[in-house]
Amino acid sequence: MVPVSASCSPGLIVPFRSEARCAFQTAREHRLGLHPEEFGLERDICDVTLWLIAKFRVSLVLLYVHRHYTDRGREIAGVTVMAASKTLNPLALAARDAFLALGYTIENTHTDTYEYPLCNGNHSSHETLAAYDRIEKALRM
Repeated sequence: MVPVSASCSPGLIVPFRSEARCAFQTAREHRLGLHPEEFGLERDICDVTLWLIAKFRVSLVLLYVHRHYTDRGREIAGVTVMAASKTLNPLALAARDAFLALGYTIENTHTDTYEYPLCNGNHSSHETLAAYDRIEKALRM
């Protein structure tokens, strides 16, 4: 018998995973438990990262989201992508397009910025497929 998570939505059974998880997943689950309508930047960073890995068939992507200290909500200053690939420009352009499709405004005013933390954890195949589908749908709209 597979243990299940007790923090799931009613009627939803998710297998319990004992290995370390992405810090964003833990923070997102906590916040979504309090505010189910909000997805937040953490989910978007993880989803765009997983989408880039699947779409461009690379093994690792580091997606840095830059924010001004005055940015709020869906405002960001820019994105930087690092990967074990020689073709970084298409990845960076795709990441930028994905964030725009998700409703972000990207404007670099060349003032002080900080990098939002990376998506650095273990994601299941289900989460990867859901992220891929979410980003593809946003790009088609």
